[in-house]
Amino acid sequence: MKKIAAIIVCGIIIFAWGITSWMALPWHQMAVNKFTNESEVTETIKANAPKAGIYYLPFAHEDHKAGETAAFVNALPKGYSPGMTRQFVTQLIGDIIGVSIIVYLLSQTSGLDYWGRVRFVTLTGVVIGFASHFAYWNWFGFPAPYIALIIVDSLIACFLAGLAMAKLVAVNTEKATTT
Repeated sequence: MKKIAAIIVCGIIIFAWGITSWMALPWHQMAVNKFTNESEVTETIKANAPKAGIYYLPFAHEDHKAGETAAFVNALPKGYSPGMTRQFVTQLIGDIIGVSIIVYLLSQTSGLDYWGRVRFVTLTGVVIGFASHFAYWNWFGFPAPYIALIIVDSLIACFLAGLAMAKLVAVNTEKATTT
């Protein structure tokens, strides 16, 4: 029961960091660009992306010519609903599931003191950020500053959760005392 409570607490910590990072800090907006004519782009997407989903431009790699415009777009022709309650709840559940996996990984370690556990969880955040976004930089040309921001964001989230997780979970990973 203690481990479940700790997972929920750490999930809430990651969730709270995400809200702070995406809604209160300006750094995500600083890593992206604004279209010069949003209404024109909106009409173009509505006319050419009839259903929600990922679109590539050009669609086939063999159709791409050097110097030609390319795009990787997640189109939502009908937009978002005005409220964000569903997204908040879904994100919190996802964060709790993610923390559960990290707790499991941490429980497979041994001989780590408090700061060793914090480092382990923090490094897990780096791996999550890197592994989940490196391919976008490599294959789709996402800007390096955007990828670096995502990695740092994940690192901070896991560091903050790791501070609590190292205290509340995996006490069996403390260094064994010799008798």
